[in-house]
Amino acid sequence: MIKSRWFYHPLFIFIFSLIALGSSLIIYIRSYLQVNAALEEVVLKYHLNTSSMLDTETWVIVLILSLLVAVILAGLLIIYIYYQKMIQLYHLQQNFINGFTHELKTPIASLQLFLETFARHELPRDEQLKYLEYMKRDTLRLSDNVNRILNLGRLEDRNFKADFVEQDLVVLIEQFLSSTPHLFEEGKVTFHSEVRSLILPIDTALFEMLMMNLITNALIYNKSALKTVEIELSVINKQAILDFRDNGMGIDRSQVKKIFKKFFQVGKTTKGSGLGLYIVQSIAKLHKGDIQAISMGPGTGSVFRLTLKLPEQK
Repeated sequence: MIKSRWFYHPLFIFIFSLIALGSSLIIYIRSYLQVNAALEEVVLKYHLNTSSMLDTETWVIVLILSLLVAVILAGLLIIYIYYQKMIQLYHLQQNFINGFTHELKTPIASLQLFLETFARHELPRDEQLKYLEYMKRDTLRLSDNVNRILNLGRLEDRNFKADFVEQDLVVLIEQFLSSTPHLFEEGKVTFHSEVRSLILPIDTALFEMLMMNLITNALIYNKSALKTVEIELSVINKQAILDFRDNGMGIDRSQVKKIFKKFFQVGKTTKGSGLGLYIVQSIAKLHKGDIQAISMGPGTGSVFRLTLKLPEQK
């Protein structure tokens, strides 16, 4: 493959276009002023009638030309910014494809290996149960990845409407954690609430998806011997504050605001799909809430804070 020469690069072409346009404007204005000055000298020398020759002021024309050039420059700049965003999105999509392919191929290869083992060997019952448990985890991993893609399509559908029901947020979180301990066996997940009850309009399926993604991320991006996720619920200034605090890898401050973008992956890793936190943010917005990440940097753990407005008292 032949590498493109530097003078074919869009950035060089864009800068060269700006310089050429600006130079043309300067040359045109200078030549116009010179011609106008020469014309004035002729008029004054021969005492000609200026009513038909100098009816338009020079600087008005110059101003109009300058505005037109400014509009052209602004248009070029917008096109360039749009182009850069398209390039960035392309790279993010490539990272997503690489990461998602890895996430699909790994459990599939593992399942294939276990099935071949069952086909070729007679295994004791305890060995069979051990391999079946591994296969179960791989199928759950595959299901999780497929569900993320399906859920993303649902959330981005303009016709999608959430099913909000008035329910107790404290009870919802407690029931979710008690019914899904097998999904978080890699670490310890605890829940503490400063209030006994908190009634909010919530879409149960979506909110459970939000909690699932936050807890799963906290455990995946964690190299501690004992992985922990502490969920804390409090009420401050007529707002419900739900913190997901972990002792994981932490987040670089320069990436704190980027991690909620679609396909974004910290450190360009192939771990994960880059969709989990984007889905979390989408669900938070549907609940008219806000999600933010708080971290002092790598190695310090992270806090994902969900803020929900409390309904007005009738």
